[in-house]
Formats: sequence, C-alpha cells, structure tokens
Amino acid sequence: MLLGGDPKNKQQFLYCCGNSVFIRDMQDPIKSEMYNEHQFQTTVARYAPSGFYIASGDVSGTVRIWDTINKEHILKLEIKVLAGPILDLQWSDDSKRIIAVGEGKDKFGAVFLFDSGSSVGEISGHAKNIQSCDFKQTRPYRVITGGEDCMVNFYEGPPFKFKKSLKEHTRFVNCIRFSPDGNKFVTVGSDMKGFIFDAKEGTLITPLSETNAHTGGIYSVSWSGDSKQFLTASADKTCKIYNAENGECVKTFTFGDHTGVEHQMLGCLWQGGELISMSLEGYLYYLDINNPSQPKKVIRGHNKFITALAFDSTANTIYSASYDARVLAWNASNANAEEMVGKGHTNQITRMLIQGKNIITSALDDSVRITPIASKQYGESIALDSAPVDIAVSHKDQGLIFAVITDSIVVIKDGKVVNKHKTSFQPQAVALNPAENQLAVGGKDNSIHIYTVSGNNLSDGPVIQAAKGSVTRLAYSPDGKFLACSDQSREIVVIDTASNQVKIEGWVFHTARVNDIAWTPDSLHLASGSLDGALYIWSVQHPTSRIALKDSHRGGVNNVVWLDNNTLASSGQDCVIKTWNVTHH
Repeated sequence: MLLGGDPKNKQQFLYCCGNSVFIRDMQDPIKSEMYNEHQFQTTVARYAPSGFYIASGDVSGTVRIWDTINKEHILKLEIKVLAGPILDLQWSDDSKRIIAVGEGKDKFGAVFLFDSGSSVGEISGHAKNIQSCDFKQTRPYRVITGGEDCMVNFYEGPPFKFKKSLKEHTRFVNCIRFSPDGNKFVTVGSDMKGFIFDAKEGTLITPLSETNAHTGGIYSVSWSGDSKQFLTASADKTCKIYNAENGECVKTFTFGDHTGVEHQMLGCLWQGGELISMSLEGYLYYLDINNPSQPKKVIRGHNKFITALAFDSTANTIYSASYDARVLAWNASNANAEEMVGKGHTNQITRMLIQGKNIITSALDDSVRITPIASKQYGESIALDSAPVDIAVSHKDQGLIFAVITDSIVVIKDGKVVNKHKTSFQPQAVALNPAENQLAVGGKDNSIHIYTVSGNNLSDGPVIQAAKGSVTRLAYSPDGKFLACSDQSREIVVIDTASNQVKIEGWVFHTARVNDIAWTPDSLHLASGSLDGALYIWSVQHPTSRIALKDSHRGGVNNVVWLDNNTLASSGQDCVIKTWNVTHH
C-alpha cells in the first residue's frame, strides 16, 4: 500500500489498485483520475521531482513512465526491469534516473535512465527480494535498498555500486526513506523496529525508542517536509510520529477499538500539512495532529471488484457491494461513504435491490439478506438450497421477494420461504413487472419464461424465445410496456409486454457478454454494461442511434443503475463507481 505524493505543488497524491494508478486531489479527494494503461496489476507509482512525469510499476516487472501534463498521459518509456513484481521505485532529484526494486531471479533491482532505460549502476548484495528503495535527493547521491534478507544496502554513485550492508533488522525490511534535506534516512521492518542512519556514510545514529513503540510490524514511513519528524504506519493498527533527532515517539494515532486485521495500517504519507494513512481494507485516513484518536476524515471505497449496485432515490444514496461481500452506502452528491456493520454475507454478493426501507441482497453463501437502511446494520439472513443468482422485489407488498436458484423460483414473504416453484430449466435472471402480476425468468435455455403472480403463488405462462444465448439480465421498463433482455451472446432485445413479441432487436454492439441493463425512470432509454468494459445507452424511440462509452471500466462493467433520466452510475472490475452525465440524442 504505497502512497506517493506530488513534490511540486503538494496538491495530488497517488496509489495503485487493480490495473490502475489513481491520482487524487489532496483537499478534495472526489477529484480523481485513473491511469489504465498497465496490462497487469499495478504495485507502485511515483511522481518525478519535476512533477512532469510519473513512473509506475506492476506485477510483471514492467515500469511505465508517462507524462502528467497531457490528458492522454503520453508514454515516455516502457521497460521490463525485473522477472517479478516491482515492489518500490524512486526518482533522482534531477528527474533523470530511476531505481526500481522487487522480486526477481538473477537480480532484485536496477537503476536506469528515464528516457532510454540504459543502466546507471548495479543493485547487488541482496540474496532475496528487495521490498523498498530510495534515492537521496541531494548530492553526493546515494541509493538505499531494504529486503526480505533483513539487510539494508547502501550504494554510492552514479554509476551506483554496492558500498556496504547494514544488519540492524532481524526480519523483513519493509520501508526505507531519506529525509528531504538528505542528512538522514530511516528504516522500518517486520521486527517492529526502526533505525535512523546518517545519509552520507550510512552509520547508525539511533534506533527508534522502545518507549511507546509499535507492537506490530512497521510497514511504511514518511518524512515531514522540514526533515525533523517522520510518520510510521503499523500492523498494530496505529500510526506514530517520531522525532528524527532522538528517535522518540511524540504522537500516536489510534483508530477506534477495531479488532479485525482490516484496520492494520499499511501505508502513510506526510505531504505539506496533511498526514494520510491507508489501511488493509483500502480506506484512507486523514490524521488530525490535534486529535490523534479521531481522524479528520475517512475516505472509504472498495479495493475488490464491485459486484452489485443499487440506488435509493428517496435518500439520494448509492449502495455498492464488492467481491469480498463488503457493502458501502455512498452519498450521491459528495461521494462520502459509510460501511454496513455487523455480520453480513460470507461470500460474493450477486445482486442488491432497494425495497422500501430495506436493502435486499443475494449472495453466493446460499442466502438472501434483508437489511434495514436506517440502522446500517446487516439484517436477517434467509437460507436457500443453493446460491441465488438474481432477485426481484415487490414494492406494493414490502415483504415479498423472488429469488432464482439452480432449479427453482423461491418466494420469500416477511423473511420466510413460503414457496419453491420448480423449473424445468436453470434460471439465470428474474424481473417483476411494475403491475406486479407478472414475473419474467430468463434461463440458460436461451428463453424467457413468464409467470402469473397471485399472492405467494406462481402459475406458468408463455415462453418467449427471444435470446440468442443464456439470459444474463431482465429489466421491465418503469411504465411496464417493455421487457429488456440481455444475453451471453452480446445481444439486447426489447419485448413488447402487451403482445410478448420482440419490438427491438439487433442491439449487438458489445463485443462480450452483457452483464447488466437498466432503464431510465422515463422508460425511454436503456443502459447496458458488458464484460468488454463498455457502456452503451440505447433509445427506444430511435433504435438505430446509440451512445457508446468505450473502456469505461477496465476488465469489465458489472453493474449499471440510473440516478435520474440523465445520470448513470456504473461499477466494475476496476473497483470503481463512476457517474456519467448523459445527453440523449
């Protein structure tokens, strides 16, 4: 969890998640930008001291250097540095040289020129993976590395050559950083210890004080701008400020009485007047020096891909669920998020819908859950025979839920299963019409099966042969006139509900499976999101015209939901929720 800062104007900070690099505004974190050009999961990103370039590394051992000035982020250099993941990298003060370290076979680090990639030294002396590195920002230049072999190595150059090993640590060295003034460097490790060294010769000045010390591995360290103090982040769920003169702890930041490992602090950044730490769950905490037991603000989000999305129009709140079954409630105006608490689902959430004052969720833990919106506390769980792949809810009868499992449609009333309607096909999708007298169920048999709803009972109706592949999602238009169907073979069809005949077909512009579809409140437009990463906006009145939003979510779009007739929210494999202002043709 490496956080990088903007050295020029101190306005931006960087971190990696999925295949993307995120650039966020320090004061207004909702202002953010994504760089999506890595083919593999990203690991670290750093601004050049000039502010004109960013270097980012990934798990394939590749470093990409790209410009920060143009919106297109033009690529300066792509270089394969190591055989395994890049774990850290740093620039020289003139923005011309880069050191990159990590996992490898024959070598664990390299120093090279940013424009040509040619070598400017050799990073030798480590027997195992290098976890961290830094470049002294003042002359004479020095490079330091810390590794899984518990060693801190010291290099002089350029060209950089091994000078000596410092063997203070007894476990992994996790992070090492030079002070901005170039006089000292600090090392921290999994042995819960830290050491301050002289930066010119690499001699030990002092270990960090054992008074009020960390009680867990220390994962990250970041200096204050004046080089007098530094911030540490630890697995003991605290951050601390240390005095750089004597190694004494001067402040400890705590984060409530959290017991779970997700509140371990893995990254930290001291930039300008702001101190930020990042937890294992991917939350960003803005620390308050005057109130160390209460962060100034917490930026919550997902760090696993998002599998379900719902919108509560009465409270202007977007709900999202990720692969790890975490549910967040987002204020649609300012993107502030709160997390659902208590014991929730134990496996991936497949679908989420709003029903009055409750959120209804289905998950791969073979259950449907009813959670009251007001309490933000996970509600009761209803066990099913197998995992529900989709759900539909009644709005007239607040207790009525329909869930589809491997061989049945399950009817749930007031938290209890009241009916299991066996099917001759494998259901994949379900939707209830606005009149709530008709249930549509899409199957692996490429068909849409219509059922008449009467109380808790279902009776078989017509079967519509409209899809070319296994049905992935069904959605009735809010006015009840249309039923949209998406399928595995990339097609979307619109059916006239009065005649059960196909009204619109040929919407086959996605290049992979369509994962989700959603109608605008006025029933005039349909949005679709696909495994191909694209969003399309379709018009019922003008079936041949469409709006294409290509590469909306790298890795695939999983969910779409309209906030109003012109605002679409989408989420996907990139762990991100995006909102789009749509001007219809």
